[in-house]
Amino acid sequence: MKSWKCIEKCGACCKFDLHNRDEIFKILSKDDIEQIKSMTAKDGWCKNLDRKNMRCLIYDERPYFCRVDIFSKNFKKYKKQGDKFLINCCKQHISDVYGKNSEMMSQYKKQTTINYI
Repeated sequence: MKSWKCIEKCGACCKFDLHNRDEIFKILSKDDIEQIKSMTAKDGWCKNLDRKNMRCLIYDERPYFCRVDIFSKNFKKYKKQGDKFLINCCKQHISDVYGKNSEMMSQYKKQTTINYI
């Protein structure tokens, strides 16, 4: 079984277009949507991302929707598929931001390990 893992200096989930994620409107409140909009720069990147080092500047205080371990539980697919759902989400974000055949995608695939249970 593959195991989900976030990779350092990626930040793909920190660049978003709410209109590319239709299901998100069913999960987030209007206040959450407004908070995301206020956190998003004109180029789509989160204002709280240190773009030079690709690290979150508010990591310990980040909103719940930026916490994969908490936010993912809101999705039916996560409840059914677990880490497979998270892996697919990351691949989608990485592909959208860096490209399907990018170095970042290669790194992600390498670091998504196989665990034997």
